[in-house]
Amino acid sequence: MRKTIFVLLSVFLIASQRNSQTNPNPFNGFTATAWPQADRLFRSNPLWLGGDASYSVDLGSGRVLWLFGDSFIATAPGATRRQSTFVHNSIAIEDGYDPAQASMTFYWPMKDGKPTEFAPNEGSVWLWPDDGIRIGNRLLLFFSRVRSDNSKNSLGFRSAGWTAFIVDNPDSKPSSWILHRANARPNKFHIDFGEGVERLGDFVYAFGSPEGSRPGDFLARWPLRAAEAGNLSSPEWWCGAKNGWLVQERMHNQAPAVALPSASSEFAIQWRPRLQKFIEVESVGFGASDIGMRWADRLEGPWSKPMKIYHPPESNRPDAFVYAGKLHPGLVGADVVITYAANSSSDGILVKDMSIYFPRFVRLNFAKP
Repeated sequence: MRKTIFVLLSVFLIASQRNSQTNPNPFNGFTATAWPQADRLFRSNPLWLGGDASYSVDLGSGRVLWLFGDSFIATAPGATRRQSTFVHNSIAIEDGYDPAQASMTFYWPMKDGKPTEFAPNEGSVWLWPDDGIRIGNRLLLFFSRVRSDNSKNSLGFRSAGWTAFIVDNPDSKPSSWILHRANARPNKFHIDFGEGVERLGDFVYAFGSPEGSRPGDFLARWPLRAAEAGNLSSPEWWCGAKNGWLVQERMHNQAPAVALPSASSEFAIQWRPRLQKFIEVESVGFGASDIGMRWADRLEGPWSKPMKIYHPPESNRPDAFVYAGKLHPGLVGADVVITYAANSSSDGILVKDMSIYFPRFVRLNFAKP
């Protein structure tokens, strides 16, 4: 059933007095609705049988790069997920900015006659995609490094750091792309970057969180030329309103400040000129989660608390596992285009239930001023 949520100004009165003073409500109201006409985009190739994460990067000229996490890829039409190859990342190119009208071409390398990862594994460490950005004639892509973890109370994996790649020829077909490893050595704060990547002025900004914990996300930036060259070894850190931005090499007793408190592990950010605000979209909760939105005047914050704007119908399932909510700045067809992933918490369901694990679209439209 089509889900519609209409949110009025009165809803925001539940926020704390301090939050309403520092982050006044910029909306008259908005609607968030499922977009099944756009969902077909992810089912357009009979060999690509689903994936999660679903980050997008505007490549320009009507082309959008999609980066997926764990994906099922068949070697013949009609194969089931159980008969398919499981890879930790895959990609596609959308031609056209309106997903309800666009076409999609999926890409994956082949190795020994089987599909394999776009960003190759590093032995026992695999790569999950994070956000990315086009800078001039180059493409900068962030990835999380992940390894298995079978310890008690684990989800089956743990962080092994982060990495990034540069693509020199993003206007070509991805089958001809060559990934150059960026200079992205670990920083002394053990913070992994890759969420909410933005270009503002002469800098590229990215949010990141500490390995193994999420007290909130920290914010770093690199000069544009350094980021374009893949030199991410010496970021500037946001250290709070008192200290501002500090170069990493000059931070002796200072530590970076949390810029986005208690954020989800996946999110994306967009500047809204009409509102003169940044907005952020993420999944709120675990399992039976909702889609939430925040806003701020600056990337550094302060950010509002996340407000629930959409309840995915998959969150009503007894085995609900809904996550990876994020917005897609390059897409049209709504004021804000959002996707999320729906999985299952029950063993064996994912490989059998083809109604889940294809990304789902949501249209967010703001009321007129």
